[in-house]
Amino acid sequence: MLYYQSDFLTTLAHLMGERTLNSTTSAVRAGMVQNALIDAYRAYPWRFARANATLTVTNGVATLPTDYDNNHLAYAKYDNGGLVEDIDFVDADDEDELLDGDRAAWVEAIGDGDRYVLKIKDTDVALLRFRYQKLAPNLSTASTGTPYPNKRTIAIGARRDVKLGQNPDADISQDQALFEKEISRDISAHQVNAPRKRRRTAHGQTGRATGDW
Repeated sequence: MLYYQSDFLTTLAHLMGERTLNSTTSAVRAGMVQNALIDAYRAYPWRFARANATLTVTNGVATLPTDYDNNHLAYAKYDNGGLVEDIDFVDADDEDELLDGDRAAWVEAIGDGDRYVLKIKDTDVALLRFRYQKLAPNLSTASTGTPYPNKRTIAIGARRDVKLGQNPDADISQDQALFEKEISRDISAHQVNAPRKRRRTAHGQTGRATGDW
């Protein structure tokens, strides 16, 4: 099930003690809803926000998907003639220590920092299977929604910002604490039915044995 901008705005209005949406404030509040959703996405590696991609590596560089979120860990695998090998991610500052064959990569921002590339020194790697967390979607009234399961959580986060917008000196500590508490509850509920991860083999490969996706 997807929730849209109007769903969150309605819930927010109810939390603010309003019976109906106020068209004069909806545009501003929509931005606050979006910010709360971004905070929630960054709080945890949600399964519903995970995605897979096949990366083409050219001269050691692969452009990452436009919705790649650099705030979460990503995973990459390389099919070496039927033997699937993990690609380790290292800090970009350690790139000088890497050699061809290390099966390690790093991520760098490009342009204005809103796009990213993966870089690797393994010359035999042309394709990578890439698993990552997506950015929070830019909500719209009806065409773009989110599977985030709890409208109230996002509305509480937005209410925090509404209060701050109404009074820059307002004490929003309780609202922030409530927002974080609701996110923690959502995480706990999300973990209840989380599938158990299989163990990796001793040699670290994941081909037919473990952790494949």
